[in-house]
Formats: sequence, C-alpha cells, structure tokens
Amino acid sequence: MEDFNNIMNKKNIILILIGIFLISLRFNVTFGHINIDITNDCVGFLLIVLGAVHMMHRNSLFKKAGIVSIAGLIASIAAQVINFINWQDAACTMLSISMGITVIFAIYYTYYFTEALIMEANIQEKSAATRNFQMTWLILSAAIFVHFMAFGASITLYSILVEAVVGICAIYYCFSVYSSSRQLYED
Repeated sequence: MEDFNNIMNKKNIILILIGIFLISLRFNVTFGHINIDITNDCVGFLLIVLGAVHMMHRNSLFKKAGIVSIAGLIASIAAQVINFINWQDAACTMLSISMGITVIFAIYYTYYFTEALIMEANIQEKSAATRNFQMTWLILSAAIFVHFMAFGASITLYSILVEAVVGICAIYYCFSVYSSSRQLYED
C-alpha cells in the first residue's frame, strides 16, 4: 500500500509541475479577433486539478491549493471565453484582463502548493528538503508578474526574452519541487 501511495504522489506531483510550467508561460497568437495562448492555461490548470485532488487529503494547505486549482481552472476557461469574443476597440484591454485573471490564480496556486509542501516536510520532519522553497516561489511569481505587467499585451522581442526568463524560472521551480518531493514521498 505504501508503494502505491508513493507512486500516486509522484504521478500527482509530475502532473502538477507540468501544469505549473504551462500556466507560467504566455505565448499568445492572434487569429483575426481571437487570441489563443499556445501554452494554454486551461490545459495547465486541468493537469494541476488532476494531480491536486488526490493530494488534498494530505494537509490543510494542499486542500486550499486544490480549491484554488479548481477555481483557477474555471477562471482560465472564463479567460479563454473572453479571448474568443470580438471586443473590437477594447480587444487589447480584454486580453490584458484575461491574462491578469490567470496570472492571479497561477501565483495563488503556486503559493499554496509551495506552502503545502513546506508543511508536509515539517510534518515528516524533513524540513531541510524544502528550505529554499519560499525564495524559489518568490522568484517564479515575480517573474510571472513582471512579465504580465511589462509585456502582457504584446509580443515583441523583449517579451520573448522575458518569456525565456520566466521559462527558466519555471523549470528551476519545477526541478526544485520535484527533487524535494522525491525526498518527501519516496523515502
């Protein structure tokens, strides 16, 4: 039974981390009046929900993270609906609003998920495994927020460079969480 729990936790962590990577990036493509995010937040939040619902029983912060992931999925679907409507002159503003919605849920989810892992490490008396998680989360969330604020509405060379930095931060966060979760769930 313990091996099954370790496999389930590893699978759930991988689903969540792939989802976090997807919701961290923003590559919008415009077809006429429709804006589509290539790294779709709906898919990212769906993967997160699939992983998070199985982790909700572990501690109270995993439960909060699970609730935020479900709300994030609903919000990302609403954001996609906003992107499919022809807003005419307000299209740029509505694109920024839809991106802002998903950015808020991405930052909140990653916060609760990070804190849940820290709590899990404290419960298991393995707090050294998550020692730098808060700083790692801060770097990731700051990169996501700066990208949204500075370059959210347009695709330029600068936004692509910032997107690369966000991608690197997301990879670093995911790698840190994955390696630490192996200590928490596979020992």
